[in-house]
Amino acid sequence: MIVGVLRETAPRETRVALTPDGVRELSTAGLRVLVQEGAGRSAGFTDAAYRAAGADVVGDGVTVFERAGVVVWVKPPAYDLDSMPLRAGTTLVGFQDPHYRRAEIDRLRRRGIESVAFDQVPRDDSTTEIDALSGMSRIAGAEGYAEGRRLLAPARLTRPIRALVLGCGAAGLAAIAAARAFDDEKPTAVGNRLAQRAAAFEAGAGQFVPNRDDNAALLESLAATPPDLVVCTAVHRGSPAPRLLGQAALRLLGPGTVIVDLVAKAGGNCVATVPDRTVTLPNGVVVTHRSNYPASRPASASRAYAAATAAMVLRIAEERGSPLTLDENVF
Repeated sequence: MIVGVLRETAPRETRVALTPDGVRELSTAGLRVLVQEGAGRSAGFTDAAYRAAGADVVGDGVTVFERAGVVVWVKPPAYDLDSMPLRAGTTLVGFQDPHYRRAEIDRLRRRGIESVAFDQVPRDDSTTEIDALSGMSRIAGAEGYAEGRRLLAPARLTRPIRALVLGCGAAGLAAIAAARAFDDEKPTAVGNRLAQRAAAFEAGAGQFVPNRDDNAALLESLAATPPDLVVCTAVHRGSPAPRLLGQAALRLLGPGTVIVDLVAKAGGNCVATVPDRTVTLPNGVVVTHRSNYPASRPASASRAYAAATAAMVLRIAEERGSPLTLDENVF
């Protein structure tokens, strides 16, 4: 089986789907790997390092699609996939952005092209090695908290920051831990299940608010203890993000409060979020989103992502004797 690694074309993407260590792992397992020239440059991995690991470095993406049966990426290419020589039986592995690309994914599947989505891998003990999203979410949670802190007015930084974290998944727990690393106040964590309480406290939360669909508990918390910083991470994989910060919630926040929405690509937790923009609302609240916080740590993020990529490719290779079965992570 031939595996192809694309150079990323999404705006500001610095990661690579497979590092030289990942190439070495696949090559040792008997797989051939093609790497597009310059694929790892932004993350600090040279073409020479890929060759030394056993890869063939090729000049362009067209060659990758022509020759590889499995093509791996971090984000879907910025170019039209129909411009590439895709053929039936090809498997595309990476983040698939199903919230916006569902029609394209379905169309490719009708052509016999499978899209394996890290976005859809369930988070449990059986999927740890292929759970790329959790690794990226942990980086995003930490980076998102730091970004929000940088947007606060200097006067607020003269005391420990009071933060509110929406969601207790990997990103939310990382944001809570980041607050403690900055010696800020222990954040308030908001979750939709009491079972999340223990993880939130273990990460460093000072309070856990079990929120319901009516948002009454969240609104009560905002009114009682207005935060300086809100980090939005609440989303169920593959589903639209719940709108937790509506107009009623925004009215409870004071001027200069910063909201970092990490889930804007899934619709956002905040009604005022604009993807890839920072906006200031009439009441002085700042709402920001950046689509790629892990790109701030390209080398470490690529290593974490590549470990999941290699594990997923090896699973596919084991199943290659029969068609891929449709499950939670295959469209």
